[in-house]
Amino acid sequence: MSKKKPCELKGTAGAIAAIPYREPQQADNHCLEGSWDLHTHSTFSDGEYTVEELIEQARACGLARLAITDHDSVSQLSFIRDRARALDFPVLAGCEVSAINPKTGKKVHILAYGLEATPDGSGPLERIVAQTQYLRTANSLWQAWRLKQANVEFSGKHLSIDEVCEVAAQSTSVYKTHIMQALTGRPKNDPDYQFCWDVFFKKDGIAARSIEYPKVKKVVRAIREQGGVPVLAHPGQKDSWSAIPDLIACGLMGIEAYHPSHTPDDVDRAFEAAERFGLFVTGGSDFHGRYSSAPCLGTAYLAPQEATERLEALFEIEQTLQ
Repeated sequence: MSKKKPCELKGTAGAIAAIPYREPQQADNHCLEGSWDLHTHSTFSDGEYTVEELIEQARACGLARLAITDHDSVSQLSFIRDRARALDFPVLAGCEVSAINPKTGKKVHILAYGLEATPDGSGPLERIVAQTQYLRTANSLWQAWRLKQANVEFSGKHLSIDEVCEVAAQSTSVYKTHIMQALTGRPKNDPDYQFCWDVFFKKDGIAARSIEYPKVKKVVRAIREQGGVPVLAHPGQKDSWSAIPDLIACGLMGIEAYHPSHTPDDVDRAFEAAERFGLFVTGGSDFHGRYSSAPCLGTAYLAPQEATERLEALFEIEQTLQ
């Protein structure tokens, strides 16, 4: 039996692919009021705020639409959809998948929209992210143990592994940010926080150890196989431009143009890639609350006039998903 082409797959991806393509155009003037922030994180991963709090903040700052894209997890999607409907605010429930490009050795992040979780977690993407969650949590707990064994302190406070677990209680994984919150209680943009992060987790730091991430082409295929819509996240930040042709062949459908780390040249380059490869564009703040550099929702966003029919359709389909 021959393999189906990505555009022939069922689910949200198939519905979006069936919509005629229209090249996205950059807006002349951007205004936060009425804009779309399509990349945020909640307490389900390494964000500070709950789903309800993110929706409240989005409404308060004038955003018209929101996406909550927690790291490497699908199990929370139904909950996000339930809360968005209860609060009557348009939200895409998605996830951000961590991956690696074997050709360059660089990390690549893929945003996934339009997915539904399976009852037993057996979906193609679910199996991949479950492994990442397991490895990340095991590694983070090892890092916390290393810091505790070294008797590190911050302003006279020593690390408590119990407190790390308490900080991470609502998350699907334990992250380095949870360790740092338990130890320092400071936001990520605090200079002392940054100093400790670099000393502990970078280069020859006593807790400097990473995990093995899935190959990015496998991730994009898995998102499509589970009916979802894959979007390349912040290619300027990760320098993942060279991966685009290979990812197109695997079913990539969109690219994130607006991101706090992106320069004007990065934005132009993303729109050029969208035109060349038939992608729609997105944008978002990558907001994590105190655990990120973005000071608030809407630090980066997509203007509504930049959204094409395919992106509009994602929000319509979202209302039918469980």
